[in-house]
Amino acid sequence: MTVESKNLPVEKITELYEAGDLSAIKELLLTLHPTDIARMFEELERDQVVSLFRLLPKDKASDVFLELEDPLKEFLVSAISDRELVEIVDEMETDDATDVISELSHEDARKVLDGIKEKESIEVRKLLKYPEDTAGGKMQAELVSVGESATVKEAVQSIREKAKEITNISNVFVVDDEGKLVGTLSLDKLILADEDTPVREIMNTKPVKVTTDVDQEEVARMFRRHDLLSMPVVDKEGHLVGRITIDDVVDVIEEEIFEDFYRVASLSVEERPLDPPLRSIARRSPWLILNLGTAFVAASVVKLFEDAIASLVILAVLMPVVAGEGGNAAMQTVTVIVRGLALGELEIRSAWRVLYKEALVGLGNGIIVGSVAGLIAYLLGTNVMVGVLLFLSMTVNLFIAGLCGAVIPLVLKWLKADPALSSSIFVTTCTDVAGFFTFLGLGALFIKLGLL
Repeated sequence: MTVESKNLPVEKITELYEAGDLSAIKELLLTLHPTDIARMFEELERDQVVSLFRLLPKDKASDVFLELEDPLKEFLVSAISDRELVEIVDEMETDDATDVISELSHEDARKVLDGIKEKESIEVRKLLKYPEDTAGGKMQAELVSVGESATVKEAVQSIREKAKEITNISNVFVVDDEGKLVGTLSLDKLILADEDTPVREIMNTKPVKVTTDVDQEEVARMFRRHDLLSMPVVDKEGHLVGRITIDDVVDVIEEEIFEDFYRVASLSVEERPLDPPLRSIARRSPWLILNLGTAFVAASVVKLFEDAIASLVILAVLMPVVAGEGGNAAMQTVTVIVRGLALGELEIRSAWRVLYKEALVGLGNGIIVGSVAGLIAYLLGTNVMVGVLLFLSMTVNLFIAGLCGAVIPLVLKWLKADPALSSSIFVTTCTDVAGFFTFLGLGALFIKLGLL
């Protein structure tokens, strides 16, 4: 049973805790989903969290631990004993256990690896060697595999034997004598087939698979493209080493979405709402300082035309309009390009087509928006040539915004950097500099020619 966030019994739990009625708290916690318990723990005092966490059965405590935000996880690791931590990790599947252990100190990781079941410890040690953002780092060792000479009856028996320790079984993987993947068999085919049928006769001999070094974003795209529930992971020689399930991919998609969202705002992906103020300051200030430097670049352009601004104050009034529209137009382009790159809809080889298209879009929008801006300026009582100036500078700046919004994320992708980094600083600086230079430069020219 899952309860809505607004109905989480935080006040009830607090009352029972203050009354010392731990048995009632335990009974209440057992009715809640692990995700809801984790959200509730975020609202409680830290000493309460430790006491309540210890009331949970180890299997449920393990599920709750995985749902907690990193700061609270770190606190719990420091607050509970080594034995308790080992018992919690021992309940996890190997991919989750690997994620948790990889975040521990070297000493704590060693204690946990030495304390959990030997078989699981061996598998986790293997998984720890893979980078976290690759297929190897996301896979789990738990799976059901049979030899290609096995029958349907033997495959079903293998599922029954492993069902208690493995969740989300959707496929049986078929391997040869060397352990190389030769096919997959979905549960629906397995159930409908005669029990004496050899699995090699009904298996999919061309399964969608991935090697351990493939990036997690590509894994997510493959799941989406082929509507998969699970996918086998093989090494470079083709040996079956693990599987990735849809729940792992959902986590990857969420992680990638929020990573891009944070990058757009020039934030560290590690920052959380309840982080201590000093931690947030340390993570945000470097980007703000970098942004300050780029802002001074834009300001230096304005300084070049201070004489023109002094002779015609309306230029100072209108130049934020030009720069602001350029920034908005560039962000529209960046959003489309970054999304296309993230979903695999856009490749570097298509760069020229994209640049041509976005340049035309910028030019078209510039003409439309510039015409409207010039008309508004005229209706507000400015000189007709001010409207013409606004039209020309707006058209040029939106054209440049379209190009910058497309070029910068593509270049960053080509350099194997995160394209989302392009938005808040690089593209904004580009459009500010271009907008100020175009508007004020044309303004100075108009003044020199006696048009203003």
